[in-house]
Amino acid sequence: MKHLRSIGELGVDGVHRLLDLTDRMAEVNQRPNPKVPALRGYTVVNVFYESSTRTSSSFELAAKRLSADTMSIKAAGSSVDKGESLKDTALTLGAYDPDVIVLRHPQIGAPELVARYTEAHIVNAGDGKHQHPTQALLDLYTIKEEVGPLDGLHVAIVGDVLHSRVARSNIQALTLMGSRVTLVGPPPLIPRGIEAMGCEISHDISTIAGADVVYVLRMQRERMQEGANYVPSLREYAARWGVTPERLRPGQKVMHPGPMNRGVEIDPVVADAADALIETQVRAGLVVRMAVLYDLLTTGVPTKVPDPLEVA
Repeated sequence: MKHLRSIGELGVDGVHRLLDLTDRMAEVNQRPNPKVPALRGYTVVNVFYESSTRTSSSFELAAKRLSADTMSIKAAGSSVDKGESLKDTALTLGAYDPDVIVLRHPQIGAPELVARYTEAHIVNAGDGKHQHPTQALLDLYTIKEEVGPLDGLHVAIVGDVLHSRVARSNIQALTLMGSRVTLVGPPPLIPRGIEAMGCEISHDISTIAGADVVYVLRMQRERMQEGANYVPSLREYAARWGVTPERLRPGQKVMHPGPMNRGVEIDPVVADAADALIETQVRAGLVVRMAVLYDLLTTGVPTKVPDPLEVA
């Protein structure tokens, strides 16, 4: 693939290819020395206009595990603070001939703009409330490994769907792979017409008890319009919509993309329970992003020796 800007660019075959490749990367990470020379000589630039811990660190480590050269740029302290446009930043980075640019930006469509002004492969690490494809891939991988086949699985996505790029990417990815998706939350936080993506909608929190996986979303207050009252208060949201032990079945799996607001959208007991897959998602993020970088920069897993996934 040339770019990974949305799940729609992959299709079913692309998702299967990346999940299979992720299995190989997981094997690499189980070795005593997990660093391999697969992408030696390539350069990966991480450009983050928004705060990130999991995504930025996992992309940087993924590139290093594959022996690529890396450079990380944060908006704070860069020329962005001086008023530089995204187009000019893209032109500047393009002059260094990077092979991959991993971009997180608050504006929807930012990855498409950067792709027009550089020859690099573009990976969307989150554009506004639009898409976050590698998060969806790591979630699919986690579910496949920890729960079972995706086809026919029922996933309830709970909370602030309106402002969530994770929700949109996961709806697209899960329905693509044959899963049933139900969105659960207060009416103001469920976008109008989103059922056109192939999901169901419920405003009853008890709906989550019927799902195989409960996927909890954070209340994204930083994206909410000033003065808008989506819910009366965070305390009332937690009381009416928070995922608590009493609202779950024994053995029911719970996921969260992080960072968590403990005591708001998720009870601390649920977050720390054995059935929570939150740390597993973080671990999956590394190997999925290794697979994405490898897939972008190679034409497939070689069959001849030496295998670039072997230690140098």
